[in-house]
Amino acid sequence: MSDELDVQCLPYMPLQIERLRKSKAWLRCKRNPEVAFYMVNLWMRAWHEIPAGSIEDDDDVLADAAMCTPGKWEELKGEILKGWDRRDGRVWHSTVMELATEAVGKLRTNKTRTAAAREARERQRQSSVTDTVTGNVTDSVTEHEGKGREEKGIEDNTTSDDVVAADPSKSQIFAFEAQAIRLTEANLEQWRKAFPHVSLEAELWALDEWAGTKGKRWFTAVSGALAKKEREASERVAAATAIRDRGGGRPRSDPRI
Repeated sequence: MSDELDVQCLPYMPLQIERLRKSKAWLRCKRNPEVAFYMVNLWMRAWHEIPAGSIEDDDDVLADAAMCTPGKWEELKGEILKGWDRRDGRVWHSTVMELATEAVGKLRTNKTRTAAAREARERQRQSSVTDTVTGNVTDSVTEHEGKGREEKGIEDNTTSDDVVAADPSKSQIFAFEAQAIRLTEANLEQWRKAFPHVSLEAELWALDEWAGTKGKRWFTAVSGALAKKEREASERVAAATAIRDRGGGRPRSDPRI
């Protein structure tokens, strides 16, 4: 755990006042205030070291960190370093390490909360886009749906093959068998922009029978289904990107492949 302690992003170090005032170290400083100056300087230096709470076990480095002259360091280092442990070529202060561990925990919690808030905002944005596209497509098709059937001769049981056969220029129009709901290329383009990771035409054909049972809620139902598939595809892309960034291999660029 100590190897992970890094609080260099924090410009401050917590000071637990009562804990310090009641400590034996501060009692010694009461008798020799000069020692307090050197001790606090070492704590501050250790706070921004990696791992936090430790300093290289070298007299020159320690004297410099304490802002102490070499001669004074030789005289007082035994007193100044009381409470520090020596291991792995470094000196370690348990209290500074404890405070750093707590700070790292809070940083991770804050990072998690920030990421969750960002994801929530993105889901809300995607939902807003879905609602807007659903409304636009619904209005566009509903406005001319009856008139279009009369003028083009498309009956309620007309299939997509019938539409294409009647007029090859309509090859981009989807006519769903259950209700002959028609989507123009402009309608489809709106959904393509809202759901960039979804193979739209394939998904619409797959939804034909199911969507036909939704009646007047057809556009809302289909938009919801597409939005779900968009989220799933986006999550796969994000996961593949994370694996690539960790050196786990090169992901495929398109989840539909």
